[in-house]
Amino acid sequence: MRRRTLLGLVLGLPVVLLAAYAAYWLIVAGQVKDGFSAWAQAQRARKIDISWEQIDVSGFPLAYRVGLDKAVLHDGRVTPSPEVRIPALAASARPWDFADWQLTASDGIAASLAGAGERPALKAAAKTAMGVLRIGEGAGAALWLRLQNIEAEAGERVPISSADAWITLPNPSPSPNEPGLGVAVDLRHIQLPGVSPVLGDEIDELALAVTVRGAFPGGKLAEAASAWRDAGGTIELDNLQLKSHGLSASATGTIALDGELQPIGGISGAIEGYDQILAALVENGHLRASDAGLARLALAMLAKAGPDGKPMIATAFRIQNGQMYLGPAKLGRAPRIAWQ
Repeated sequence: MRRRTLLGLVLGLPVVLLAAYAAYWLIVAGQVKDGFSAWAQAQRARKIDISWEQIDVSGFPLAYRVGLDKAVLHDGRVTPSPEVRIPALAASARPWDFADWQLTASDGIAASLAGAGERPALKAAAKTAMGVLRIGEGAGAALWLRLQNIEAEAGERVPISSADAWITLPNPSPSPNEPGLGVAVDLRHIQLPGVSPVLGDEIDELALAVTVRGAFPGGKLAEAASAWRDAGGTIELDNLQLKSHGLSASATGTIALDGELQPIGGISGAIEGYDQILAALVENGHLRASDAGLARLALAMLAKAGPDGKPMIATAFRIQNGQMYLGPAKLGRAPRIAWQ
């Protein structure tokens, strides 16, 4: 009799534990679902509207998988307001780790900013997207995304084969010494809309990392940019890497806005492949062969061996009073930013 009782306890214990865990999983699943809704509601108080048509939680027993159908993020803090649309978003986390969420947007993701005045509408869409969201202790977060088959548009259509993006969101109330919003992208195989005399019709790779210093306030875009500038806001170019047909460039620097809300600042860096630049300019009729020969001799005297042994020229680029300068040479007027 004791053996039967002991056997029953041994066989029944896993069933009891499984039932208890299932009950626990269901309770937490409800809390996760309610938490997403509460988080979206809290964002509305900041004029960030996050909505979806349907939400469900699955993944029993070893995950919590939140599925959102037709999710839309509309940032009403600035005018015009940027918008992000995701037809189907799946976010999954382990029961023992709700700080890390695996993200999948199998039907792609699209972002847009309406045009205004001279500024064309800005659009970007990727066929598929995946990534990881890590939530920090102080409500800050870090997001990594891998995007495939991208179509960017700003008056001209620019196809991009693939991209990785990193976004670091600061705490809602950071201290003055804390870094602000951080954005880094690594774009691969960028098809240029017009044939460039130097870059041709494609850039092999463009990597960019910036840190935005200072809080960007709400309101109309031009007014918000002006207030950000007046409060000392700057953009730190932490890293720039460009590779295209034998040409390689790297740079770092600081960019701000002048009184007309146009970029101003200085960037220092280095260029490898200046010989390819001169050859391309000659081939496209932008430089005479004799002038290219003289420039080649002068540049060779300035060049030093880079990390890979190829000749490299250290140089400085700056934007001042609406003009662009490469070293002491004036390149022409800088492209204007149309805020409205």
